[in-house]
Amino acid sequence: MRFHFTITIVLFLYPVTLFSQIGITSGLSRKQPSTAFYPLTYISLEDQEVSGYGFVNPVDYKTIVFISEKPTDSLVKDWKSIKVKSATVYRENFKDFVDKMEDLGLKLDSTDQKKIRSKTNSLSDTLQVYFLRKMKGAIAHGLRQFIYENEEIRLFRFVPSLSFMPPPVIMFQTTELPVYESETYFISYLSHKAFKRSVKKSLKKCPKMIENAENGKYFPESKEGLLEFAEDYKTYCSN
Repeated sequence: MRFHFTITIVLFLYPVTLFSQIGITSGLSRKQPSTAFYPLTYISLEDQEVSGYGFVNPVDYKTIVFISEKPTDSLVKDWKSIKVKSATVYRENFKDFVDKMEDLGLKLDSTDQKKIRSKTNSLSDTLQVYFLRKMKGAIAHGLRQFIYENEEIRLFRFVPSLSFMPPPVIMFQTTELPVYESETYFISYLSHKAFKRSVKKSLKKCPKMIENAENGKYFPESKEGLLEFAEDYKTYCSN
């Protein structure tokens, strides 16, 4: 019972993430727990919209694990690994999760709830990911979480995970082309020095933002700082 409870919490917090107990070490096991499969829609490489159930593959974050029908058994073995342009995973909100735990006889007290909430920045009902390619710099291609967009720039980050520490990196694109066709740049939040160096490299044609970064603006990473970065990009870097 304890083991099941732990896994269920992990799968709720990050349904796109699975621990090594269920096959993450060298590839996913052919049998995956049905609780990992959430409603989702994806856009295929042929630009078709498809609905079903699944999650982002936590082994390489390059594909989604997918089945077309809602699982009825406790384990799912007939899933497919599919390359997509984008996907939206519809997750439970925190209240639904607590209700599910109580239905299983695993009531969460206020301390447990606080601990769970502290392990994620926010418990969102949806997770929107896009496949980023044409990377500028030593950053791998793959499905990344969309976080913000204005008229000139899109921002992304690595998909949150409990099985490894996501790199402190924010990726961005201009909005001239669709996501899948756009060149992707990055800024590093590993340290203030790394941040300023990456801004200087990725924003060569935008001296005002380089100056702002040198003067301490946009760092450390925060929701407000990223919004300011995006809005300043629109102000100072648009053609």
